[in-house]
Amino acid sequence: MKPSEIPYSKANFTLLGFVASNLPDFMCLGQSCYFSFGNSKRYQKANRHCNEMGGHLITPNNSVEAEIIRTLFSKAKDKVNQLWIGLEQSQKNGCTNSSLPLRGFQWVTGDSDTHYSNWKSNERKCGDLCVIVHKDLTWEATDCQSKADGYLCEIAYPQTCHPIHLVQGYNVTYSTPLWVGGQDMTFLPPDTEAFFPDLNLLLKCVDVGDGTMKWLSMQHGAWSCTIENGGCDYVCSGDTGVSKCECSADSVLSSDGRSCELVPSGLLCIPDPSIGACICDEGYTLAEDGRTCQDINDCDKPDICEHHCVNTDGSFKCTCKKGFEMVDGKCVDIDECMSPKIPCEHECYNTEGGFVCECWDGYIVDENNPFKCKRFCNTMTCTADCNPNTLECNCPDGYIVDEADANGALCVDIDECDSEFCKYQCDNLPGSYLCLCPEGFVLEKDGSCVSAEDPDEPMKPSEIPTSKPIHPGEVPTVPQSMMILGICVGILSILIFLIAIVCHLVRKHHIDQASLDCGCKSQEKNVVLHQIRTTSPMDSIRPENCY
Repeated sequence: MKPSEIPYSKANFTLLGFVASNLPDFMCLGQSCYFSFGNSKRYQKANRHCNEMGGHLITPNNSVEAEIIRTLFSKAKDKVNQLWIGLEQSQKNGCTNSSLPLRGFQWVTGDSDTHYSNWKSNERKCGDLCVIVHKDLTWEATDCQSKADGYLCEIAYPQTCHPIHLVQGYNVTYSTPLWVGGQDMTFLPPDTEAFFPDLNLLLKCVDVGDGTMKWLSMQHGAWSCTIENGGCDYVCSGDTGVSKCECSADSVLSSDGRSCELVPSGLLCIPDPSIGACICDEGYTLAEDGRTCQDINDCDKPDICEHHCVNTDGSFKCTCKKGFEMVDGKCVDIDECMSPKIPCEHECYNTEGGFVCECWDGYIVDENNPFKCKRFCNTMTCTADCNPNTLECNCPDGYIVDEADANGALCVDIDECDSEFCKYQCDNLPGSYLCLCPEGFVLEKDGSCVSAEDPDEPMKPSEIPTSKPIHPGEVPTVPQSMMILGICVGILSILIFLIAIVCHLVRKHHIDQASLDCGCKSQEKNVVLHQIRTTSPMDSIRPENCY
């Protein structure tokens, strides 16, 4: 095909709000359009731009597309001499192979078949290579990181809309997603808009499914019947007035006011000439159109079912709540305890609509498994659960086995307070413990107490508040600490008094010992000495006064 035979070049259209110098040259052939961009880019960016447009770099695998490239080059600026095309290496950083038509490259579409190639030379090249086409249409492998003068994109449109047939007196202007528009256009890809100024009507080319393209309006109902049958599937009425769509006898108008939907035969009313009306089956009522039947929602009737009501086409059905079953039209409680599937470990008690598991004396329901039971002890010691065959004994959580008792193994409470987890005060309980905080403080997860007013301020050791037992998050009061404080003061007073008496006795003993040291002894017996007082009482204990 010669360039002059290729239709739909840019010269055929009016530009829509774009500066001509910024638009790519393009042309369309069959169901594809081809674009020439004169922007210098590296290969990857060029291919990405084509992908964003909904296409890819051009794949000229026949002579017709080669002629398209020639025509696009002829429209390009003089500085555009080489353009990227859609050939890339099948193996990265490989080498060209002149024995193959594509020299080891493949099309960006993933295949390597071609009916055309035009390599500039047989030179062997290696590295990260992509392909450019020169102005003389020859191909050359070159570094992908280099910049070509531009690139060629190809966009395929499998389906397009047909030009709208116009009656005399109406005009239409098309605007395509290809940056161009006009009145006498025959290639109308998806998303093309058609505007009728005389009717103030805007239609759009839309894929309605299965590849079928159709002109649609975003507004409800039919438009002028003279334009595309008003958009109606069947009949458009009202050529001179307000247009309206109608459907065949076995169809009804859908919600868009233009398309028709088939109606099941059971939903069509049966005309009764004797009463001059259409009759519907039981469970249905005549619709507003006077010829179709619509289901009656029986569940709207009060007390129609004992538990639950489920509406069905032309009828309804009753169902029961969980734990009940339908027996002769009534919901009867299921006794789950009679089923072998109920895994209660000790006792099962049936309730209305359910059941509960209970445990024997000395056991409670396991909070982690409501079907199981575990040992329970509410005192500091209790009898251990021992297996006479294995001599193994078990205790509830928070207890330890003590086999030293003569009457058998006992479960003895573990004093968790010994771990000093509670930072302020700890109360040991049977099988557990309780952390305490003073008034104005709340308990944290780590066992510490923080101020209720300022959670970031921990309790200081020097603070001596009153206290009472609390659970985490409670604000406590602790009056019993006043009693403890009084006892401590009393004990301290007694200790001070005893220390004073001891000190007094020790001091008296030392004075008496010093007086005895003044005695004089004869060679045969001890002599009792008498003191002679002169000017000072202390002179009497001088050595020279002894005789």
